[in-house]
Amino acid sequence: MKNSCERGKRGEREWRDELRAQGWGAYRGQQFSGSPNSPDVVCDALPWIHFEVKYVERLDLPAAMNQARRDCGPKVPMVAHRRNFRSWLVTMKITRFYYCLQRDLTGEWAMDKTKNSVPAEACREVRWLHCRVMEKHRFDSHDEMEQARREAGERFYAVAHRDREGRWLATVTAETFFKFLRGDLPSGFNQKQTSK
Repeated sequence: MKNSCERGKRGEREWRDELRAQGWGAYRGQQFSGSPNSPDVVCDALPWIHFEVKYVERLDLPAAMNQARRDCGPKVPMVAHRRNFRSWLVTMKITRFYYCLQRDLTGEWAMDKTKNSVPAEACREVRWLHCRVMEKHRFDSHDEMEQARREAGERFYAVAHRDREGRWLATVTAETFFKFLRGDLPSGFNQKQTSK
């Protein structure tokens, strides 16, 4: 138990340092037993995000996301996770992912896509993105991200997957997540050709 607790603390410090390296001041949260007042990592520049941090070899991602949902209060739940010798990944609800893809300030596109399409359809409208879609909820997120990277070519990539209740989630690399936050991703939908 002590080793897993120390590993958890190390993961929280590493994710804090990732945020700091990107220019966002961050610190480890007060470790109460799960509440909106005790995220694993606090970033005052991103006050709308509740970070659940997992540094484990075998992550039950749906359970981690459910924990983040339970503890986030009014904030947006996100899970920052990695395993040994692999880079950080960030998992979020699919609606939040859609908001990020289109810098959708009104939320109309994101809500429409959440209600009326599956991730493969929604992502086809974003020409600079490859989205690997997984129907199952148990898989190795790092291996699937690596497969998505190989399939993507020069495009950005993500993995869309379901939790146990059938809700869609999306996982991206930390690098892509930070680009989302800065608005550094390409913009634009695939445009239909108009005939003259």
